[in-house]
Amino acid sequence: MSFQLCQLRRRYRQWLSKPFHLPRAASALGSVLLLASGSARAIDVLQIRLPLLQEDFSVRIDELASPDALWEGKSDLAELNRATNGAYALKLQELLNHPLPMQEDLGAPMVRQVELVLKRLIDVPANEANLLDSKPLQAGMRKLKAEGRQATLLNLLQAIPGHKVSIRLDRAVAFLKQINQNNAQITELLKTLPALPAAPPAALRRGPFAITTQVVNLPLTAGNESLEVTVVRPVGPPSLPAVVISHGLWDSPSSFLGWAQHLASHGAPVLLPRHPGSDISQQAQMLAGNAPPPDPREFLRRPRDVKAVLDALENGQIPGAEGIPARGLTFIGHSWGGTTALQLAGARSLQATLWQACKHTNNPERNRNLSWVLQCTFLPAATVESLADPRFVRVVAVSPPQALVFAAGLVDLQKPVLLISGSSDLVVPAQPEALDPFHLYPLDHSQMVLVEGGTHFNLPAPADSDGGPLRVLLLHWVQGKPLKADAAVADPAGRVLHLVPQRGPVPANR
Repeated sequence: MSFQLCQLRRRYRQWLSKPFHLPRAASALGSVLLLASGSARAIDVLQIRLPLLQEDFSVRIDELASPDALWEGKSDLAELNRATNGAYALKLQELLNHPLPMQEDLGAPMVRQVELVLKRLIDVPANEANLLDSKPLQAGMRKLKAEGRQATLLNLLQAIPGHKVSIRLDRAVAFLKQINQNNAQITELLKTLPALPAAPPAALRRGPFAITTQVVNLPLTAGNESLEVTVVRPVGPPSLPAVVISHGLWDSPSSFLGWAQHLASHGAPVLLPRHPGSDISQQAQMLAGNAPPPDPREFLRRPRDVKAVLDALENGQIPGAEGIPARGLTFIGHSWGGTTALQLAGARSLQATLWQACKHTNNPERNRNLSWVLQCTFLPAATVESLADPRFVRVVAVSPPQALVFAAGLVDLQKPVLLISGSSDLVVPAQPEALDPFHLYPLDHSQMVLVEGGTHFNLPAPADSDGGPLRVLLLHWVQGKPLKADAAVADPAGRVLHLVPQRGPVPANR
């Protein structure tokens, strides 16, 4: 060990003598293993594998309390730190004590987002696969808040009982810095945007129509799979055109029944297809890079699913949907469903642009984010052809992954698009995936709303909700009304909705 340590001392003296940059330091550190003596105790020992000699160096967490503590420590890492005159401690602490992107809201949607972020940065053993799931994470986050401790990577892992995890320091620091920079930009932007006025009570409440809900199966589609559709409709003749709502990756129609019920109670029949190739499963694992994504052909099959629903509606093949016209419809999609919305509105995916951005998986470009994991899988199915459907007259795209897959194709949008993004969305962040692409939309029929405190998971509304913070905004768009600064569409008891101006400077990175 002493000969290897001498080699490490020499090599790390050379490394430490160079100007320090967080991403390079993270890459040099490699992976970190956190160990504890029992599953009921908090993690208290780190093992760091240094890539130069592939040796494991242990350090107790209490030795990381301060540079002085590590200097006085007895671990292998403490010895290495002394050999490098203490500079190693400063660098390691900067990495592990970088703040996590957490807001005051520690409810299920925010915890779900932090879960996705941590699973991007941390590997866990197969026998503790649920160590970073929402329930233990929420308990750890609440513990830190109650103790008044900052939510850093190190502190949160100390608050979670466990045996062993591996921190991906090669990607952690740059990723967390990018998230924090985006959050700071959005916070400043919100101060400059007008807030939309509160909606009248009649629009916030359920409408005058009684509603029915029915789950049906369409005849076999071209792919030889039966397509399930949930039909939520007003009793009697509808007073508004029909709406199709598309769920996101590994989600289901049930997450959007609150939207559907509110719209149907005000006179709009709603059809919610279940996309069989990308419905509910373990989304976090895929976005973290720990599970394979859906087949790339799903990128094209989802629009075909929707077209199959419209064809069946036109042919009278949907039980419970009798008398609903298949023209003049509105399409609403969330997450991947929002990407589908843009496809159906005419946005094109140009393969050359997509490939240039995806072929380097460690590209440090500012816009890289969790949603690129999904967008890069679309590459084999990218097409220059438009998938616009004339039966839709307007669409709503809520939190859509779009900046990469439609980098050169948003100018082809043919339908009025309402783009909605949450200011606190960590999965499909607002700045790179909504605000920047919005500048490429045709300005004569584009609108964007930024939801203050909105995450990737708290904008949809399940059946047991009041319809969520977007219910009046969605109804307003379905009714074909223009969205102006005086549009009364916000829930005064819910989240603030900010209207983003249609015109503005084109971002410098475009």
